[in-house]
Amino acid sequence: MKQLNNTLAGLRGFLALSVVIYHIYGSAVLEKYITGFSEDNILYAINYAGPISVNLFFVISGYLILKSLTTKSSIWQFFVDRILRIYPVFLTIHILVFSIGPVIGYKWMDKIAITPYIVHFLTNLLLLPGMFNFPIAQIVAWSLSYEAIFYLIAGSLFFVWHKSIINSYLKYTFLILTTVICILIFYFRPSALFFLVGVIVFLYESTMKRWFKPHKIFYLSGIIAFCLLYLSYDLQIFSTAASLVLALLLFITIIAEYGLLSTILRLRLIRYLGRISYSLYMWHTMVMFPLKKLMGKISLYISNPSILLLIYAFITITLSIIVSHLSYTYIEIKLANRLRALWYRDKRVKTASLHTKYPS
Repeated sequence: MKQLNNTLAGLRGFLALSVVIYHIYGSAVLEKYITGFSEDNILYAINYAGPISVNLFFVISGYLILKSLTTKSSIWQFFVDRILRIYPVFLTIHILVFSIGPVIGYKWMDKIAITPYIVHFLTNLLLLPGMFNFPIAQIVAWSLSYEAIFYLIAGSLFFVWHKSIINSYLKYTFLILTTVICILIFYFRPSALFFLVGVIVFLYESTMKRWFKPHKIFYLSGIIAFCLLYLSYDLQIFSTAASLVLALLLFITIIAEYGLLSTILRLRLIRYLGRISYSLYMWHTMVMFPLKKLMGKISLYISNPSILLLIYAFITITLSIIVSHLSYTYIEIKLANRLRALWYRDKRVKTASLHTKYPS
């Protein structure tokens, strides 16, 4: 697959950092790990950073997954690459949470019986919480449930539609069935609609680039679209449809790589955060868990809530980036590449053996 443009890579980093800041605010202010803030505080505006960022991540996925589907040699390669993209980091944290969680009384795992333990272990392993009403072990992993459903729908539809041995009647039947399933998902989980924005961007990228010509009048268009998108959540003055349109307008500037927003997102630090964005998204709440307990002890010596919040934010962001860098290097890259090499080597061995036993 063609490498991400620098603006899109930077956007992933910006969104991941926004989710971290959102959870810092949520735990410190809303969960009262740091006292002295009221919910009408100006910091309350951060409360919308999380939902906006995740929805924009869905747009990125809708765009990139279709791009990936068109470049893979087979549908199985697509699914294997998706599994190896998600599961190494997810499974590492999954095992960690279910190993330590019952011991330390983590959330609903406190004094959990063996049967519900096994059930919740498997439902979380299969990424069911988020789409379905199951207790979730990794609070950020709910979005992976949306991702997994999109992978299955997009991959299956792509496979059926391009398989010549499947007749047109079955193809259209499958298309109708898939459409009904998607409508139900969109009805019960409206955030999934943002995947469609990414799909539209992928399908009409060339047209959008021809239409969007670099010009001074468009220099602030990305910033304006982002601010209006934020206001649509903050002031609740726009409908979901308006938010989808604003997300589309925002992504036109992203794929065109023009304007002030693009210039900011192409900064080296932001692009670096983009590289480690998945690990940063998955690990930061794990880093925050012990820090939330630590803040209670620090508050015995520092009473100013603003200073406490700055300390908490600085430590959280710094440690999260360090952990995410290690996760990206050793789990996302080295471990995933080793697993990928084993998978394809094993597949080649089996294929060679099959051809030897049953020569053509």
